[in-house]
Amino acid sequence: MNRPFSMTRRLILTVLTLELLAAAALIGTVAIHERQLRLNAFDTALTGTAQTLFGAVQDADDISDNLLMDMRGIHLTKNSVFRVEDEKGNILGTAGIVPSFSEERASIDPTFHNAQIKGQGYRFVVLHGIRIIDPGTANGGTEYRVTVTYGMPTKHLWHEVLEATRFLAIATILLLSITAVVLAWMVRKSLSPVYELAHEAGRINLNSCRFDPPASAKEITELRPLANALEAALSRLQDSFQQQRRLTHDAAHELKTDLAIVKSSMQLLRMRKRSQEEYDHGLIQTLDDLTRLETTIQKMLTLARLEQPSSNTNDKPTSCIFWKSIEAAAQQVQPFAEIKEINISTELYTKAEVPVDSRDAILLCSNLLMNALQHSPEGSVIRVTLTSEGPWMKLFVQDEGEGIHSDDLPHIFEPFYRGDPSRSRKSGGSGLGLSICKAICDRAGGSIQILNRLPQGASVTVSLPALIQDEGPSFSASLTTHS
Repeated sequence: MNRPFSMTRRLILTVLTLELLAAAALIGTVAIHERQLRLNAFDTALTGTAQTLFGAVQDADDISDNLLMDMRGIHLTKNSVFRVEDEKGNILGTAGIVPSFSEERASIDPTFHNAQIKGQGYRFVVLHGIRIIDPGTANGGTEYRVTVTYGMPTKHLWHEVLEATRFLAIATILLLSITAVVLAWMVRKSLSPVYELAHEAGRINLNSCRFDPPASAKEITELRPLANALEAALSRLQDSFQQQRRLTHDAAHELKTDLAIVKSSMQLLRMRKRSQEEYDHGLIQTLDDLTRLETTIQKMLTLARLEQPSSNTNDKPTSCIFWKSIEAAAQQVQPFAEIKEINISTELYTKAEVPVDSRDAILLCSNLLMNALQHSPEGSVIRVTLTSEGPWMKLFVQDEGEGIHSDDLPHIFEPFYRGDPSRSRKSGGSGLGLSICKAICDRAGGSIQILNRLPQGASVTVSLPALIQDEGPSFSASLTTHS
């Protein structure tokens, strides 16, 4: 099991890590820039001192017009070294140990070199120039090529660069520390609506599924969808709990009623001695009551099966040709239709295949037909129409009965619901037929709707997805059932 982690801590660490990387990149860039600036200034100082030494080269005022160094008024930096020599290699002046650098003497621009002297770092500039002695003579004077090599220790240079970088690093770390504190406070304050939302959700229990998202959560753009989704989901969950409680109550009432009828029938039989015919009649009546009880339980099991999602994804999806199910259902209800002298007229205009098991399709059609027969007057007509509309198969069942009361329309698909407040069984059925029809439609990805017709009667519309839209020649059939 993975250990839980703090989103706040992870967010703060992520931001601080990014800031730290940015600060490191900034410090590195500033350090390189600072080093280059100070190195340029250092090279300028080296070049200026080397030019001063070049200017100190003078005529020796001897017959051979030799050169010499006049160091009066020249102050060199401590531990600096230099060497001045002419083109013949004669040393005109020197101080300290100066290494030799191999380069072209024709070079006019000063060149710079790094070297180690006794374990200490030095930076040197090599300056080449021409010194003219006695420029006022007839031949224009004598030219001497002079090379000046001057170096200074770089320890203080790198120390200054390091100190500047260290100051920047300390300031950055201090700012990052302040940022971390402020960021932690701001993140926790920004996430407080999340904690409030979690607190409100944590108050939900089996006795109360009411959920009111805090106003702070709805004011945040990112949290508003979550708050609305939780509110909608818990509202549906509360409706499901209420439906489950109602189903349990109604089921208990139905089963208790049936059991009470069976019990009372048995008690009546044993209250006194009866003839063989009376016992036979009582047993037959008790058997009918048990059969009704068994039918109710079977319908409850069917409804539970249809409302439970399939757990095996490897099962091959079932389907059927729907018009055949209509014919089979019409044959099932034919005896009842003959008793009430009701005509069942079918008009079938499609041979579409739907994703419903053939047994469930017959159950759907027979429940709708039986419901229409129970609420239709004698001698009336029930019209069944099957058509296709785009990717949908449409089934219409219309009767000429008394219709449905407006107060009952929102509840007609609820299990065990009957419009009769006294829960009378005079119309037959257990109140599960339409619930089973809705469960079959929902399971197939379809829908069912019942509306009142004008001037009288009710109309049922079933929409199911059509797998194969076989639009051959239209055909129709009419089943008339007079006794």
